[in-house]
Amino acid sequence: MKRPITLTVNGAVRPAVVEPRTLLVHVLRDDLNLTGTHIGCDTSQCGACTVLIDGLAVKSCTQLAIQCEGQAITTIEGIGTIEELHPLQAAFWEKHGLQCGFCTPG
Repeated sequence: MKRPITLTVNGAVRPAVVEPRTLLVHVLRDDLNLTGTHIGCDTSQCGACTVLIDGLAVKSCTQLAIQCEGQAITTIEGIGTIEELHPLQAAFWEKHGLQCGFCTPG
């Protein structure tokens, strides 16, 4: 049975309605349209789905969305701006990193 949850993502409060077993990565990508978080390996090995939860790096494919209520979630979309890239984003730009990042683990 689906239930409503409220997540704080990139500083904004975002509602979602999820099954209790829904993984955070699916809510971010499918419900909140934050597609910078990738599903890379389906085995939680690669890190392409890494986000920050309360400042700690977490693989979002291993975290249930309902466990994240009350925590601050930061995705790649939330760490910089077009005008001022985050150092991680700038490094991809400067070193000609891959466009989508699927091959580059978190």
